[in-house]
Amino acid sequence: MPESQPSTPTSIEPPLPNDPAARTPDGTLKDAQTQTPTSTPTSQSNEPATTKPTSEPATVPESYTFKTPDGTELDKATADAATPIFRELGLSQAAADKLVSFYNEQMKSVADAGSKAVLAMREKWVGEVKSDPELGGKLDTIKADIGRAFDALGDTKLVNEFKTAMDLTGAGDNPAFIRAFWKLSQKVIEGKPVNGAGPSPHGQQPSGMAKKPSLASSMYPHLPTNQ
Repeated sequence: MPESQPSTPTSIEPPLPNDPAARTPDGTLKDAQTQTPTSTPTSQSNEPATTKPTSEPATVPESYTFKTPDGTELDKATADAATPIFRELGLSQAAADKLVSFYNEQMKSVADAGSKAVLAMREKWVGEVKSDPELGGKLDTIKADIGRAFDALGDTKLVNEFKTAMDLTGAGDNPAFIRAFWKLSQKVIEGKPVNGAGPSPHGQQPSGMAKKPSLASSMYPHLPTNQ
């Protein structure tokens, strides 16, 4: 006969409280400790429980030291306006530095774009002047006439300040400005009549003064003169 396999012990489900088997003859519940447990207790891990580290709160300074690129300086009014906002947001000095750095990069980008636009405009004007049928072939003459007009002002300081302003704004490269200023300079440097400084010694004499004797009277002083 085949050997019988050992039977695997099976757990007995405890009867429900409303089952007569769960109660004693007098109607009370049987002791739960005498009942066979239906579940195996879960094994406890011997590894110590780990807690997730919490980040330390950012230190919000009373005031910020704003860093700017070399050769630049953050406007004080802007810094004063940004400080309470940074503090309200709870930004640390390091976080504020990142925002200020981003701001500086954006402002530099805007400034560079503006400079490039002005340079391109001035180069376009210079090209238009050189190709202008009236101005292009007379640039040396135009420069000379405008220089003479500056000399006619007799004010070196004013002339230097004017030239500086033209270089700063680039207006001196504009074809319309050059044409208008050239025409004005031509009026300033045009020849003018010489102002008389009194009667010529060989001309009429002022009233009350003797007239210069004629050549005949000089040769023959005894000859009567015509009145």
